Amino acid sequence: MLRSLEGSVLLAVNGLRSAALDPWARWLNHWGIEVFLVAMLALALRTRGRRDVAAARDGWLAYFVALFVAETVVKPLVQRHRPTSVPALAAQLHVLGSVPPASSLSFPSGTAAACGAAAAFIWLAWGWRAGLVATAFGALVSLDRLYTGVHWPSDLVAGAALGAGVAYGVWRLSRWAGSPGR
Repeated sequence: MLRSLEGSVLLAVNGLRSAALDPWARWLNHWGIEVFLVAMLALALRTRGRRDVAAARDGWLAYFVALFVAETVVKPLVQRHRPTSVPALAAQLHVLGSVPPASSLSFPSGTAAACGAAAAFIWLAWGWRAGLVATAFGALVSLDRLYTGVHWPSDLVAGAALGAGVAYGVWRLSRWAGSPGR
């Protein structure tokens, strides 16, 4: 039942494909997650304060650790294939760009993990206003993975949760390491 619900959500979002949205989706697919690295750098350079520079460094760390854990640790353990490798579903999908090979794994989404880590870290380090913008952009970048037809919805949810957890862990570790009296 969950698989059919996921397939329905995937097909609904993928069905929104249009010539007007495709260039934006293509851009998000190629550059969306890198925007977070630039945003954290910009937030640090805004004041050039030691705290903001350290926060950008730690935010980048959270981003890359989340991406590494999703892609190198969890995906090989779970071994869930992309929707494009389900023949009945693949026939209905309109994949933007090249179709991933049948061996390509999808759970959790590395893109969603990186977005979740960066957005959560921005929220923790720079407050709710910057965090809300980062979260909305991260959701857009992640939803693009459904629009392009290469991920299941639960891949995105799990990736975002993994990323947020990594960001919180890095943030707590950074605060602990920087606390006086250690």
